[in-house]
Amino acid sequence: MNNRKLLYACINSIKKNILLEDYEIIVVNNGPINDSVNTLVNDFNKVILINNTKNYGFSKACNIGASNASGELLLFLNNDTIHSKGWIEKLILFLDNDSSVGAIQPKIRNIQNENSFDYAGASGGFIDIYGFPFCRGRIFESIELDTKQYDNPMKIFWASGAALMTYKNLFEELNGFDEDYFAYMEEIDFCWRLQKKGFEVWVDPSSIIYHHGKMTIKKGSIKSNFLNHRNSWILFLKNSDTFKFGARIINRFILDILALVYSIFRLDWSRFLAIIFSFCSVIVNFPKIMIHRKEMLKNQKISMYQGSIAIDYFLFFKRKFSQISFKKFS
Repeated sequence: MNNRKLLYACINSIKKNILLEDYEIIVVNNGPINDSVNTLVNDFNKVILINNTKNYGFSKACNIGASNASGELLLFLNNDTIHSKGWIEKLILFLDNDSSVGAIQPKIRNIQNENSFDYAGASGGFIDIYGFPFCRGRIFESIELDTKQYDNPMKIFWASGAALMTYKNLFEELNGFDEDYFAYMEEIDFCWRLQKKGFEVWVDPSSIIYHHGKMTIKKGSIKSNFLNHRNSWILFLKNSDTFKFGARIINRFILDILALVYSIFRLDWSRFLAIIFSFCSVIVNFPKIMIHRKEMLKNQKISMYQGSIAIDYFLFFKRKFSQISFKKFS
């Protein structure tokens, strides 16, 4: 939490658009502690403030907040969001109507351009066999206009951490978000593990929020690119049901080499260095990742996109989710 104006707008929006009376708002401050933070409790009722002594990252901060929550449902929500009327109740009703659903997200539009989907989650997230995520409404940097083309509720692979609702008992049973991710893709990892427990993940586009995006970690920075590349490797190595005798690892490595070449071609030295650093980090932490992998292999296989979204996007110029073949989902 680093912008008082954004946070106050978010809390005011929650209070304005929620229809429930029995709820609590938990704000986890990842430092620093100052007067603008401490005034929250005085300015808003129903707000519980938790001050961390340092920046523990999104994953751990959410885990700390969840451990202090008293409700049966958890809603992880970015502070740079505003919301439509009754959006929370729509998500709750969806969960109430289907006990097989373990997590759900709303449709997420961009707050600067309300006619466009937002990068973080759009209308539901998916992933390919190499650990690259994409969304209904956003593939890599190509973001679609929202013309209601993805307004049907749908089973998805992952729900965005910008606004993810799940059950507290399930979250605790799965030990929350994996804190090794620090930030980015921890929600994908959680949804992956949730599905391996037999639960489904859905999006309900009738519930709508608006998101600024990239307000905590600057988009295009070395840190942002590093976390994205490293964490997609962790996702891939930790959770994949099979590597096809190592062929998928080799293919994934080739894709990142191509990304390095692409970065040089575009003189994008931030991304170039981030990919190199991500390789080093994965190598150093490889034994730890494999320990987590052994735990995951005890569970059932789940469905994902069997192609390469990177090849589809950069080689075949598929910029829209509607251009992706559903025959490759299995």
